[in-house]
Amino acid sequence: MRVLVTGAAGMLGFALRDACPRDVQFVATDLEQLDITDPASVAAVMGEHRPDAVLNAAAYTNVDGCEEHEPEALGVNGVGAGHLAAACAAAAVPLLHVSTDYVFDGRIPAPGEYSETDRTGPLSAYGRTKLAGEQAVAAAGGEHWITRTQWLYGLGGRNFVETMLALGAERPFLEVVDDQVGSPTSTHALAPILWDVLRRRPPSGVYHVTNAGSCSWFGFAREIFERAGLTVDLRPMTSDRLDRPASRPERSVLSNAKLRAAIDHAPGPWQQALDDYLERRKAVEATS
Repeated sequence: MRVLVTGAAGMLGFALRDACPRDVQFVATDLEQLDITDPASVAAVMGEHRPDAVLNAAAYTNVDGCEEHEPEALGVNGVGAGHLAAACAAAAVPLLHVSTDYVFDGRIPAPGEYSETDRTGPLSAYGRTKLAGEQAVAAAGGEHWITRTQWLYGLGGRNFVETMLALGAERPFLEVVDDQVGSPTSTHALAPILWDVLRRRPPSGVYHVTNAGSCSWFGFAREIFERAGLTVDLRPMTSDRLDRPASRPERSVLSNAKLRAAIDHAPGPWQQALDDYLERRKAVEATS
């Protein structure tokens, strides 16, 4: 099977390449090879490679930057996703599209989890543009899987774990938000599931794919330092003190029940995934 992967130079793209099954030909594209905002570029690349499936990991992911640059973000996250979906539908090629928990408003009461059928209500430009992409993919009419995930970290890109480890080593204390709750998800746990969805081809639709369990950013930071063997003066804070341009969902935990029913498994606990990531970091450091 030949799979064309967009956004292959990003953090998720790194993990997708690392987890790529041996019988899959990984066709890596990023902005230099494929501009998904340009339908002519999409048509040319699809015609050149003639993939058996497309995995769209390309996205405008700067959440705060989207507030100032919503048209540009919409071009990638919404319109661009639609161009890919239309080309895939015309060629009868299935599309797996990666989306986000930011399509929800985060007002679900604890200990609730969002299901795929729950009403969306994005609070930010990033969430609005990603929701537009979901709608464009579904409207194209081809075989598709919209996979919502959240709080991603992994090798090959900037992420919360690396930020915490760097700041913890240089500051006398750290304040971390304690009023946003979600599921930290390792790209190295996510990527094998995405490959399995492509291979198993469950019914078209939306699927939530995150590591199991939930915590606040403060709780996540505490586990990072504990598992890394670091003593850090960590203090909880509220989101309003950050004064960021984009609003974040307060509670956006996603249920993996539909995914588990469709392919018989889902990513494991987020704590286990964090341990795995820290081990991967050590292995990389040992060889560098």
